[in-house]
Amino acid sequence: MGDFKCLNAIVNNESWLWHLRFEHLNFQSLRNLSKRNLMNGLPHIHHPGQLCEACIFGKNHKKPFVKEPWRAKFPLEPVHTDICGLMNISSIGGNKYFLTFIDDFSRKTWIYLLKRKDKIFHCFKIFKVFVERQSDKLIKRVRSDGGSVQV
Repeated sequence: MGDFKCLNAIVNNESWLWHLRFEHLNFQSLRNLSKRNLMNGLPHIHHPGQLCEACIFGKNHKKPFVKEPWRAKFPLEPVHTDICGLMNISSIGGNKYFLTFIDDFSRKTWIYLLKRKDKIFHCFKIFKVFVERQSDKLIKRVRSDGGSVQV
């Protein structure tokens, strides 16, 4: 069989070789190790005139994308909703799901307990009538995580 040299890297410059062996330690620190004879077998290190691409890439950092959080200016602008269930243990009333509605403006939360998932739309209609009468405002938008409802 042939002699395969897979993952074999050849580095001709000993300074670069030691830079890589010490996981990209800067050349000044390598030079200090060499001058003080703190490491057996470490040759005289000189800084080559090239830049290490991996070191440059490693020193770059991504600034976080800071976006001012959007908050509703009026009640019921968006109402967030989510369904949770199927619970392993049902409630005293036999419910295995619960449905939440959260007003983005006030952070007020309504929770509806459900026996079956196919009652979500019925609950939403009850909730809509209730909050719109209480607040004299209309629900502008409803946001959910897009979970599926199997009827």
